[in-house]
Amino acid sequence: MDFKPISTPVSLAPPLKDQQAELRKAAEGFEELFLGLFLKSARAASLGDDLLGSSAVEKTRDLFDAEIARASSGRTGFGIADAVERQFSRFASPSAAANAYKAD
Repeated sequence: MDFKPISTPVSLAPPLKDQQAELRKAAEGFEELFLGLFLKSARAASLGDDLLGSSAVEKTRDLFDAEIARASSGRTGFGIADAVERQFSRFASPSAAANAYKAD
């Protein structure tokens, strides 16, 4: 079997123009996950028995909390997505990408 060498290096990284958009999407996804866990923890800390306590009510609350977290991520003043984007944006810049793929 004969293997031919690759003449140009193959980059597995997405194109640089899409990295900022992908970073923002990932940051908003993290914020959504964080808010969902926050709401779930808040619901778990109940003050007493629920008058309508059934599995259907609990499932409905879980779905409602997930929808609130999804709708709130990236649009509210929490700033979690902004902080995550700021933290990792240096890795998505063209100069950082060039340094990351530079051979030592």
